[in-house]
Amino acid sequence: MSPRLGYFLLVTTWLCWGFSYPATAIMLQGLDVWSGRFLIIAASALVLLALGRLQGATLSVPRSHWPDLIIAALCNMAVFQVCMTFGVHLLSAGRTSVIVYTMPLWASIFAVFILGERLTWPRVVALTLGLAGLAVLIGQDLSHLRDAPLGAALTLISAVFFGLGTVWMKRRIWHNDPTVLAGWQLAIATIPVGLIWAVSDARITFAAMTTDSWLAVIYLIFIANALAYFAWFRVIAAFPAVVSGIGAMAVPIVGVLASATILDEKIGMREWIALALIIAALGINLASTLQRR
Repeated sequence: MSPRLGYFLLVTTWLCWGFSYPATAIMLQGLDVWSGRFLIIAASALVLLALGRLQGATLSVPRSHWPDLIIAALCNMAVFQVCMTFGVHLLSAGRTSVIVYTMPLWASIFAVFILGERLTWPRVVALTLGLAGLAVLIGQDLSHLRDAPLGAALTLISAVFFGLGTVWMKRRIWHNDPTVLAGWQLAIATIPVGLIWAVSDARITFAAMTTDSWLAVIYLIFIANALAYFAWFRVIAAFPAVVSGIGAMAVPIVGVLASATILDEKIGMREWIALALIIAALGINLASTLQRR
């Protein structure tokens, strides 16, 4: 895949995932956390596997690849998606998107130990600037938000597992189409999420859903999951884990701006300072990557 296409797909994930945070908040107005996440994961798995089949890709995965695929699925789809959704429910959509994208820090640490990747100085600077931008956003008073500490803790857990899942996918050379791999990961995640949903008091009550809730669910299935993972797993294959992780730092900016526009969440000087820091991080990361190529 050409670098230009890789960067185009990276920008695609920024937009898909950035708008997913306000969409998740809207979905939760009509569905509980477990029902909403189970419905979206299951439907997205079917969409991606069907899309892979329509592309002519084989759906069978070599037996030796299944252990890595299961571990990546539990990290990328099960733990990440559920903890992130609870974060939106307990914290706020914009702030959750910010904490989730401490992911590059965890991905860079995991990549050093699991993949043997080197942290070059430009990437260290980019990572520091990006995390500084995230710290500016996190560092505001959250006392007015319900269950903010629990929401922040669950969101941080989602970020750690997202970073681990991103790196774990780089451990081997995959022979399957990335669309199929994403679909199987979502399908695997439906098992633990579905079991928890089945034993909980949560039930899908379609009568309680508004038009906005339905539109949010449709967006989360087809755009934030199917299209985003279609692009993201190709990005992971094209770039080193550290590069793709730092590149994903643009998502919280999209998330904060989208949440401010759609949900009327407050945006002020902190958000603009964070925007400047993260854009600087992305610029350094891009320049370093192009020089190495």
